[in-house]
Amino acid sequence: MPIVSIINLGKSFGAERIFAGLNFQIEAHDRIGLVGPNGAGKSTLMNLLAGREEPDEGSIAIARNTRIGYLTQVTDFQPEHTLREEMVSVFAQLREWEHELNALALEMASAQDNAELHGRILQRYDQLQARLEHAGGYTYEHKVDQVLDGLGFSREQQAAPVMQLSGGQQTRAALGKLLLQEPDLLLLDEPTNHLDLATLEWLEEYLNAWHGAMVIVAHDRYFLDKVVSRTIELAFERIEEYPGNYTKYLDLREERMERRAREYEAQQAYIAHTEEFIRRYKAGQRSREARGRQKLLDRMARVERPQDMPEMNFEFTPVIDSGLIVISTNKLEAGYGARANGRERAEAGLEPKVLVRIEDLELLRGDRVGLIGPNGAGKTTLLRTLIGELPAVKGNIHIGNSVRVGYYSQTHDGLNMDRTIVDEIRMVSALSEEGARSMLGRFLFSGDDVFKPIRALSGGEKSRVAIAKLTLQGSNLMVLDEPTNHLDLQSRQFLEEVLGEFDGTLLFVSHDRYFIDRLATKVWSIEDGTLIPFMGNYTEYRTRHQQIISSNGKETVLKAQKAQPAKQKEVAKPASKGSGKKSRVKLRSVEDVERDVEKAEAYVKELEDALSQAALTGNADQLTQLSSDYEQAKMRVEELVAEWEQLSDLVS
Repeated sequence: MPIVSIINLGKSFGAERIFAGLNFQIEAHDRIGLVGPNGAGKSTLMNLLAGREEPDEGSIAIARNTRIGYLTQVTDFQPEHTLREEMVSVFAQLREWEHELNALALEMASAQDNAELHGRILQRYDQLQARLEHAGGYTYEHKVDQVLDGLGFSREQQAAPVMQLSGGQQTRAALGKLLLQEPDLLLLDEPTNHLDLATLEWLEEYLNAWHGAMVIVAHDRYFLDKVVSRTIELAFERIEEYPGNYTKYLDLREERMERRAREYEAQQAYIAHTEEFIRRYKAGQRSREARGRQKLLDRMARVERPQDMPEMNFEFTPVIDSGLIVISTNKLEAGYGARANGRERAEAGLEPKVLVRIEDLELLRGDRVGLIGPNGAGKTTLLRTLIGELPAVKGNIHIGNSVRVGYYSQTHDGLNMDRTIVDEIRMVSALSEEGARSMLGRFLFSGDDVFKPIRALSGGEKSRVAIAKLTLQGSNLMVLDEPTNHLDLQSRQFLEEVLGEFDGTLLFVSHDRYFIDRLATKVWSIEDGTLIPFMGNYTEYRTRHQQIISSNGKETVLKAQKAQPAKQKEVAKPASKGSGKKSRVKLRSVEDVERDVEKAEAYVKELEDALSQAALTGNADQLTQLSSDYEQAKMRVEELVAEWEQLSDLVS
């Protein structure tokens, strides 16, 4: 039975119809990816499902007691809460029960002499405790830890006021709060925004274990493939449904479009043939047959011409080749507060802040490098340092011969927000207005759209203008900072194709794993403030990285096993004559036990390190075994400490 039924749904804004006649259902365990071009109405449909807007036509039927959670772009936090307090507020009812249980425990203690009262309190206590256990009352703190840690919040951030977080951090916090609420239907509109690769992978695992239904709007194809099992395309004011994830949807869509094209062409050929017959014979001996064919033609259900989404059409063409070495570094440290831009920090007595340290490195002609790392690791800072926009904190950078840099900023810093689109293009080219308009048509700007001021554009439209400017520069080194942000799925795929044919050098930052896989021949990963180069694309990097982590984990386990203290045997000594029993005597000194305590504590530390490594790899069997060993090791420390205390008492 469906939990949500969408019936003939329609929505318009003024005279503009967004969609009409939408019909589909959401089952209890559906995992739906909602895809389509920007502006097709995906967010509008999500708002309707969440009850934040009312439809103009049709209805949405929601099954009784169905709880819907919606990830919005505007957060609703209590200003006085810390981040952790905001997350825990989801469990307000459970916390009230906890407080009541504590109060009941005190009442029972004071009612020991009144059996009747004590019995009533005990009955209420048992009922409330059962309710708390059923609702997961003893695990919610662990759930909060799991979500906050998974979303990459440090302990300091968890203890800080939630309103002091950045916009991206608040969006992540809102996602965490929504996941903790565990609604029956999750509505996630761009949940992958502001997430780094490690957090993306955590979210994928979390959602794959989710038992409820979800509808997801996302531009991350890797994410959709991992999480989604049904795809709904919203385009041209209607929906099309496809079974399977995003990749399966693309295959099925292509087959469907080809079949419809054949059906349309066949019908058009039949109509043309029939109309020719009618024209030729409508006044002759076969006029009766011609009139019959006309009636059949009038009653025929016409196959619509297949509509496909418009595509951009451009290419990047270097005007000259660069030298073999495009960029080289020597003992480079990138950050902020260095030399020219560090005057205020210097006056305040602050040292420059180093974000990334780099061993001597070369970027060669034809390299295609994907730069990855956690949020805040310094990826953008490093790009800007390498191309000379920021001074290095330390070390040197050499730009090779004949290198022409084209830089794409994820914040669109290179665009003048006060200009119109056409004027912005003409400022970097010798194109006439007509030539600029024709060129902009290849970037999906048509008619009077080209006269819009850039500040009035959506994020996706600004991205297309920035890319259009790049095509005019003839660069042989493209440095791209999150170029796929704001682009819809089709535009991302086309950009991949164009960059795949680019006959130059690429250095780019992206959280789109398909994009990195398609383009990168090398991956530069920022880990703990150091840049580490890997050969291959993202999938190859990820495989190698997991092998390294796994290998390090095994080495740690082996070291821990070697450090494990041997269990001390008790020595049996015959009792005095006539006893008939044996007495056990410890033949060990205080110093012996102290050495064993140190070894046992070192072993506990080794196991803690091994557990941390195993948690990174997600090896459940290894985690189980290490957890068991860890508990036994801690017990062994406690036993040895107790033994040391006994021996110390005897000596004293």
